[in-house]
Amino acid sequence: MSGSKDDEGSSWTSRFLKVASAAAATVAVAGGIYAVLSSSSANSEHEAAFGEEQLYNKGGAALVAKWKKPEAGWVKLNVDGSQDLFKGPSAGCGGVVRDSSGKWVGGFAKKLGSSLKAHQTELQAILTGLQFASRMKLKKVVLESDHNSAVRMVENGVKPNHVDYDVVEQIKEKLFRFEGEVRLVVINTMANSVADRLANNARDPSFYSVYQEYVDPPINCVQYLQRDQMGCVSSF
Repeated sequence: MSGSKDDEGSSWTSRFLKVASAAAATVAVAGGIYAVLSSSSANSEHEAAFGEEQLYNKGGAALVAKWKKPEAGWVKLNVDGSQDLFKGPSAGCGGVVRDSSGKWVGGFAKKLGSSLKAHQTELQAILTGLQFASRMKLKKVVLESDHNSAVRMVENGVKPNHVDYDVVEQIKEKLFRFEGEVRLVVINTMANSVADRLANNARDPSFYSVYQEYVDPPINCVQYLQRDQMGCVSSF
């Protein structure tokens, strides 16, 4: 997430799965299966091997500072929101889908209203990413965001009088009706460099479209894709 992050990295755990049993501490959803996974989950995307660069959240759980390929049969959708209060101001969001080999499947960038706060750009990134995944008819999606507060808002919901109620409800509705399975995961910012670049592209003055989808990666994303493919820790 470009810009500030509220309460980033705090420890939390919750899972939502399409099952009938309340004994499993799960919630049934009609259209698809979705899970909100903790960064401290023993089997999460963030479990680090010895020697990997790590950052830690307040609960002491390691967040690996590099992108990881999804398991076979899944795709990974990284999303990010971006704002710049000093040069513009401007805001945008972006996302990238990659398969289990790390190959680019598709991407998007969207210009947003410049008055949005950091967490609001991330909520828009999550919503736009889900819409993108639905149009692509993806079935098994790991959706990664680097904004903990935004993901927690989706997990817990907000009150009807909350300023972000409408977009949070849209995201929950998308998850509810998704024709497949979605795992929503909080990651380290350094593992989100390609989505960050796409979001930055969207708020650039030279980005004349309101919304654009990419069959092939933009040229300024290629080096970040290559670093992720090689398992390098990104720096940007």
